[in-house]
Amino acid sequence: MVDIRVAIIEDHSLTRIGMRSSLNEQEGIQVVGDEATASNGLKLLQSTKPDIAIVDIGLPDRDGIWLVQQFRESLVSETAAQTKVMMLTSFAKEQMVLAAFAAGADSYCVKTIKFELLLEALHITHEGQSWIDPAIARIILKHTRQGAAAMVKPNATQTVTISAIDPEQASILQADPLTNRELEVLELIVQGYSNNEIAQKLYLSLGSVKVYVRGVLNKLCASDRTQAAVLALRAGLLN
Repeated sequence: MVDIRVAIIEDHSLTRIGMRSSLNEQEGIQVVGDEATASNGLKLLQSTKPDIAIVDIGLPDRDGIWLVQQFRESLVSETAAQTKVMMLTSFAKEQMVLAAFAAGADSYCVKTIKFELLLEALHITHEGQSWIDPAIARIILKHTRQGAAAMVKPNATQTVTISAIDPEQASILQADPLTNRELEVLELIVQGYSNNEIAQKLYLSLGSVKVYVRGVLNKLCASDRTQAAVLALRAGLLN
């Protein structure tokens, strides 16, 4: 089995070294390099073209969002797309979370994530799916609601534009839109609730919730709940 090649760009030495050591101990994972700045990190990504780039937003010279954008713009789209990006952020910094989401990283993790979850997110991301921390999903959901409210205020300004879904997905949703009940279920999925918790909150049977969840996944063309949450937030379905 070919190893998953990982590059780490993180300015905090203990975090970077600890992450590198822990990942290198895992079978099937190889850390091809690590850097502490955006400029050196960009060179690392361009030279190694890893399968996964774990990028901290808060780098000392430029932020991680700039790094990701520069990397993708410096290569042909097919080559750049081969490197999946996991963005590390502090959920307390709301604008940075929104900017990271808008920049189009593949997965989003808070910096306090446990290593077991980081490893899970890495494998999911490598498989071509998205992983998003519930804390980050809640911030983005809050922003989409505020954005909808601001549309009726003449002096309101939008500081971050969330990337939309692709035209094919949009046309599928337009042809078969989510029902009101499916939207209620989707909102709770985005907030990280389990099927059992959704059943309790909406006073539904567990079997009914499973049917609604499957309907949501099918209509969003999502392979799992995490991908459904990312697509819903990008599409602005939960205003």
